[in-house]
Amino acid sequence: MLSPYVLLKEIKAKKLLISVPLKLWFSPAYRSSTDLRDRHYHEFESWQLDWLLEKTGWTIIASDKWTNPTKKIGFRTLFRFFVPRYYIVYAEKRD
Repeated sequence: MLSPYVLLKEIKAKKLLISVPLKLWFSPAYRSSTDLRDRHYHEFESWQLDWLLEKTGWTIIASDKWTNPTKKIGFRTLFRFFVPRYYIVYAEKRD
């Protein structure tokens, strides 16, 4: 999402399911140099996405966070077992 406020404001659907990578101090969002669809322009803290949804007319019904553990060795990979990396929200448009 290049302009998440504008995009979320103009969605015509009444229900929304959105997931985003969380902003983490030890691991920035990934980006692919070969796949244009696999890039993230915005990382969010969960409160930021919640605030953005509220400001654009959505009511959050449910949300969840999850981790992304890997089988590699290192400090960042150790954190991935405990620190949520992704955030998902189900919201409905307010009338």
